[in-house]
Amino acid sequence: MNVDPLPKLSIVTVNFGSADRIKTLWKSLEQFSPSCEWEFIVVDNPTKKGGDAEALEQFFVDEERVHLIRLAHNHGYGGGNAEGVRFARGELLAILNPDVEILAETWTPLLEAVQNPNVGIAVPVLQTQDGKILENCRRFPSPAGLLWRRIRGTAGVPAKSGEKKSAVPTDWSQGSFWVLEKKLFEEIGGFDPRFFLFLEDTDFCRRVWERGKKIVQVTNSHAIHSPNRLSGGNLLKSLGRKTFWIHLQSAVKYFWKWRGKTPPSVG
Repeated sequence: MNVDPLPKLSIVTVNFGSADRIKTLWKSLEQFSPSCEWEFIVVDNPTKKGGDAEALEQFFVDEERVHLIRLAHNHGYGGGNAEGVRFARGELLAILNPDVEILAETWTPLLEAVQNPNVGIAVPVLQTQDGKILENCRRFPSPAGLLWRRIRGTAGVPAKSGEKKSAVPTDWSQGSFWVLEKKLFEEIGGFDPRFFLFLEDTDFCRRVWERGKKIVQVTNSHAIHSPNRLSGGNLLKSLGRKTFWIHLQSAVKYFWKWRGKTPPSVG
């Protein structure tokens, strides 16, 4: 009897009306697959419009390494990923946004970096289709700093061009593309369910640092990511968006949770 080997890497993404992007992600995964055994887990957070899950089921009908999890209601970013991780069989996790595309140089440096016992999360340099570097790594926020970034509509510091180090520590990284051990995810309790959307990744990275592990950006690993962010834009443009108010609620929860505690910093 033939028994399929257990995957070493479980790649998890959460769908919320992003079926077309997930299909593009899958095609890039097929073209630039990890060198180890892997599986692809898609968690469907249902939308009011519906139809996405059915489209994905038809698209992946013959793909044995793909697992589609259909949720009864929207669990948010953290909750959706937690469901995917619960199903994951790999010892390593890759948590990806659906609007990511894999490149030839994506996987090997990330998988090598996360083998370092001092590394908790390894993240690639994210770029747009035309090569513009995106800002996925940041310092831990303060209330004043978060408000100032909102007013100005600016983000963190992009990856340094010409950086000689292959793994550069950062305070925290957006959860748009992480590679980490499943054991670590479980040991620190996964994403805090208090955060439906926004700052669950900031909070998670802070707990990783508390365990004595680093978050590092691997400068020789690159992947494509959409430049559009749900929390992007300046304050005046954001006031009419539902996501702005969700972001505000998450910020209040985050700063209350960590009140009186000085965040770690790589300097």
